[in-house]
Amino acid sequence: MDAADNTADDSKDDADQNAAAFSLMHLAGITAGELWVHYFSIGGSVGEFEVNAYLHGLMRLPALDRDLLSQSLDEMYDDLCRSPRAPFSENLRDRKHNP
Repeated sequence: MDAADNTADDSKDDADQNAAAFSLMHLAGITAGELWVHYFSIGGSVGEFEVNAYLHGLMRLPALDRDLLSQSLDEMYDDLCRSPRAPFSENLRDRKHNP
């Protein structure tokens, strides 16, 4: 495999990762600005403008930054999906006895 093959693979990976991130971001109702703040808080170094451009497919980012954005998005999505949760019967009994 030569350098041209690696570049083509990385470009496809970038596009696939971008499309999945953009889709999940919209599904979860997370804005680009909110995502950027979380990304930056875990060590991301690219500016909000660049992240927004990446999310809209207008520029590429290095794999590390793409992965940090994916990590940020996953964490934010998990936080959104964590509550409210379906209660277990034991939890409902506790609520009835301890209002």
